[in-house]
Amino acid sequence: MQLMSIEDLATYLGDSKRTIYKYIAGGDCPPYIRISAKNIKFDRADVDAWLESKKIFPVSGGMKMNDLKTLNSAKEIIKHATSIYNLPWTPRAQSVLKKAEKQSNKEGFEQIKTEHILFGILSVKDCLAATILNNLGMNSSNFRRKYDMLHKSPSESVIDKTKLAEDIDKVIRNAYEQATDWDHKYIGTEHLLVGVLKTEVGEGFQILTGLGITIEKVREETATLIVCKNTQTERK
Repeated sequence: MQLMSIEDLATYLGDSKRTIYKYIAGGDCPPYIRISAKNIKFDRADVDAWLESKKIFPVSGGMKMNDLKTLNSAKEIIKHATSIYNLPWTPRAQSVLKKAEKQSNKEGFEQIKTEHILFGILSVKDCLAATILNNLGMNSSNFRRKYDMLHKSPSESVIDKTKLAEDIDKVIRNAYEQATDWDHKYIGTEHLLVGVLKTEVGEGFQILTGLGITIEKVREETATLIVCKNTQTERK
């Protein structure tokens, strides 16, 4: 039995502690062990089974993954990516892509790019990926400096016509591969962060490596914060 605390479960789901307590109060939560009034534990196996029950299996005949770049909104991208891999996105992972889309639209780009994913991560300040980046020395200030140095606005504004860049297609693929390798039954912001690094292309990758943040460091830091299989790093 692998026990998880309220904090562990919140991190695992990409939710806040308050949201977990709402799940418990509403009765829609994994089975739990009440050791005392303030000490509630969850069995990881029960949590995964609960998440499994939340899966929605789409009908056959959908688009292939590389058709993602034809989609025009973060909402469509998330829905389609979920149907391809049958893994749910955490609310914060969804927020990251939506904020990335908003930033791309604001700057007049036709496509969401890897740097917009980083912008989204840092905009969702309580997400796990933002915590990881902060622990590795990246904050909004030094990110913005690198962002402004590398980033150029398009010559013509194309507001509300955001499309998925080919690089982001790869980010999403890599995020799912990392989630599978860690035996996670969801896609969180930490997986998207690894996905940006694993593509090894785009301004997002350049910004991260320019600040000394590597895929090895992100994986190691993630493993100190949440349970990740196939890693030698012990959780704190």
